[in-house]
Amino acid sequence: MLKLEAHQLNFSSLLYNKIPKNHILKQINSAISLNFINELLKDSYCSGFGRPAKEPEMMMRILILQKLYNLSDERVIEELSVNLAYMWFIGINPDEETPHASLLSKFRTLRLKDVDLDEVICEIVKQCIDKKIIPDTTGISDDATHIEANTTRKTPERIMKHLARKIFKSIEKEDYEIPDYKQIEDTKEAKQIMKAYLETVIEENKENEKAKEAIKEAKEILSSPLFIEQKGIRSLIDKDARVGHKSKTEHFYGYKAEYCMTTDGELITAVDVNNGANVDGENFEELYNKTLKSGIKVKSFYGDKAYFKIKIIKKLEEENIKAYIPVSASAYKVDEELFKYNKDSDQWFCKNGNETIEVKTRNKNGYTQLRYKFEKEKCRTCPYRKECLGKARKIRKILEVSDKAPKYYEYSQFNKTQKFKEEYKKRARIEGKNAEMKRFHGLSRAKGYGLLAVSKQAKLTAIAVNLKKIAKLISLNFIKNKKKITKINIKIYLSNFFDYNLKISATFSVVSDGPF
Repeated sequence: MLKLEAHQLNFSSLLYNKIPKNHILKQINSAISLNFINELLKDSYCSGFGRPAKEPEMMMRILILQKLYNLSDERVIEELSVNLAYMWFIGINPDEETPHASLLSKFRTLRLKDVDLDEVICEIVKQCIDKKIIPDTTGISDDATHIEANTTRKTPERIMKHLARKIFKSIEKEDYEIPDYKQIEDTKEAKQIMKAYLETVIEENKENEKAKEAIKEAKEILSSPLFIEQKGIRSLIDKDARVGHKSKTEHFYGYKAEYCMTTDGELITAVDVNNGANVDGENFEELYNKTLKSGIKVKSFYGDKAYFKIKIIKKLEEENIKAYIPVSASAYKVDEELFKYNKDSDQWFCKNGNETIEVKTRNKNGYTQLRYKFEKEKCRTCPYRKECLGKARKIRKILEVSDKAPKYYEYSQFNKTQKFKEEYKKRARIEGKNAEMKRFHGLSRAKGYGLLAVSKQAKLTAIAVNLKKIAKLISLNFIKNKKKITKINIKIYLSNFFDYNLKISATFSVVSDGPF
């Protein structure tokens, strides 16, 4: 039962006077109101029945402390019982009992299961805009970071062995023998033997009602062609985790968290979590729309080569947003040392000055391709013929490019300008944010299992680092304004019996002592 009551401070609360005014938790509390949490979560509580529940805002504040200081459930409650600043932040008196550690797990799984934590992120950013902590018009950066799964990846043979065991356990069978796949040197042969064995076990026990759930799980896993290729499920504990790529040679097993962050103020505006095999930039539009909900007016976008996609570029053009994205060689495959493009005449020009005289469109493997043909006689006598055509026995060069190549050429030329190089430096800030969340706030490894649990972890971490950044912005604004001296001209009009028009002008300096 949720019953919200005003917190009554007692005599012991005088101890809170020992907390410094510039403490990070006091700065967060002065800048951001978390009262909206109670309204956001009220539908997940019963209003008239059951034992009184802990206030949602209090529980959320404990989770924020946990992510802010990278503590376990048990450790954050332990610290809460002795740390005055923590007690003050969650709104209890020093002599009150702290919540039990088990309540944190229940709050995450039961109360936050139907709540989109992006709404919390959005509201915090809105408050920052309203209080002029960050500007409402700014650029945004997108990037993804990998999160290691909270389990090890297993071979298909081992998973099939566990699936067979689950079936036998469900029917309470103890006298069974599973093939020892470790003795088989050929891994392909070992996989086929274990697959055939598991299929036999399924067939023999398909009529047994007790084994129904275990058999259903085994069939679902075997039905995926990715499973045997070791690109699908690699653990029965965490079925959502997948193998992803850090580079061509380096892999990881787990999830990818994709973030959208403002370039001014460096606040995270949206988070999206997918399995490790997800491709960067696939959910750009979703992140962008969540950013708009927070009141941000986007003027520019910064992304790495993974975001060089026609659908992203097209969306940015529709929204009149300047794109700062390096050209991806996999999308744009034209050697600019040999060929230049003129968009007005829709012609390509080679290194020797030869130009294309016609263009034809054709579909190849489901893609639209443009075939630009150069003038024959100029190609025949061209001194760069060998460099251009190689060993091909063609008279003239036929430049085959995608239908997007002319558009990509414009971006390629913009990438070379000094303006692009200077502006693109802003994107590096999001790399530092990723490192901060992983090194200091526990996002390098998942704390739970499954996509939902990891998504909550990533979003709670984003909330915590946002609040941490807000405290820093307030401190910087305060110091900046403290040093700022404003000159005010005041004209004092004096009147007396002798001179009604006597005027005295004075100039003096006023030092601002507030953060805004």
